[in-house]
Amino acid sequence: MNKKLMVAAVAGAIGTLGASVAFAQSSTVSLSGSLNFNYGYYDNGGAGFTNAGAIGTPKVKTDALANQESEWVVKGEENVGGGMAAFFQCSTSMDITGGAAANMCARNSFIGLKGSFGSISVGNYDTPAKRLAAQFDPFPISAAMGQGGQMWNATASNTANAATPASFSRRQQNLITYNMPTMNGFNASFAWSSANEATAANSASTIQKPRLWSAMAAYTNGPLQLGIAYERHVDYNPAAQAAYTGSNDSMYTLGAGYTFMGSLKVSGVYNSINYNNITAGQDMSVRTWGIYGDWAVSGPHRVRLGYGVQGSTKGTYNGGTVAANMVGSWVGNAGAGQTGAQKLHGEYAYALSKRTELGLAYAKINNDRFSAITVGTGSNNPNFGESQTFYGMLIRHKF
Repeated sequence: MNKKLMVAAVAGAIGTLGASVAFAQSSTVSLSGSLNFNYGYYDNGGAGFTNAGAIGTPKVKTDALANQESEWVVKGEENVGGGMAAFFQCSTSMDITGGAAANMCARNSFIGLKGSFGSISVGNYDTPAKRLAAQFDPFPISAAMGQGGQMWNATASNTANAATPASFSRRQQNLITYNMPTMNGFNASFAWSSANEATAANSASTIQKPRLWSAMAAYTNGPLQLGIAYERHVDYNPAAQAAYTGSNDSMYTLGAGYTFMGSLKVSGVYNSINYNNITAGQDMSVRTWGIYGDWAVSGPHRVRLGYGVQGSTKGTYNGGTVAANMVGSWVGNAGAGQTGAQKLHGEYAYALSKRTELGLAYAKINNDRFSAITVGTGSNNPNFGESQTFYGMLIRHKF
């Protein structure tokens, strides 16, 4: 072969390889995740009442092993020029206890573009209102330490618009999210869901265009943290009433926190949740709040405490019997009272390393006469008016 041609071929090959290496270096993919489990004893304190109002049969006192939002996460990012980058995340549940199989990317998962303008993404993602509350609550939202049912009327994961319709703690399918860049400690996010369900509806459908809107704004200045959020559900059906014909259900959230001495964060969350036009123009509203402490005591020792209150429901909604009054996890009885719940929970954690934590946990919920919020998750549901207590151990590992 001609030496000049050979040199040119080799130079071309090196150039192609160099371009390939440069291209590969502009794109990154990582794998991470966490395993979070608790094991403990559930004590149901008393017989409580049935849906019909009769004295109930006490629930079994038992031990249980629970998965607490374990997941594995694949993330990726590529520089596409012009100061922009494409990014994605696929988060999948990971349950080593033999729990139900989950779909790939059924937890927070999305694809989008980001740059100096902030970021915009589409996918299955926590709403801005839920993400704001998580900044002030040091506990997971599910299992014995969680307050999903008490504070937000159940948790809704990987859910469509009108699925689990009463919940205001949502990982929402088909969500479009814009996050603004942080400026002088201020950041904000806005999201809306596409009305996918409407593609199969006709003009006579009861629920024609269900849609969610959610927004939050937060400010951080040294040890001080403040936040506000608003979420609206349009054309949902929170009580599954056949006569239901549209809604504008909404939630306002306020959050505040302050870190003392760099190690003790005291925070609080307040929610005002309102359901309108549940049936025949009837409405229902609930106020919930929680206060929390997260103290890195010294070295590997850490203490977390929480106290939450769900007030009694207000408004005109009354389904006629306790069983028919349910709006998600809450009972509406036209403001007659005794529909709230109070929960105290805490844990001591010991860090074996930066990634592994062991601990002891305690939680107790006291239900009013017409409330049946569980201290845990799954089928561990109490009778109305029944208290529940949890004593247990926890293990957490991040990778």
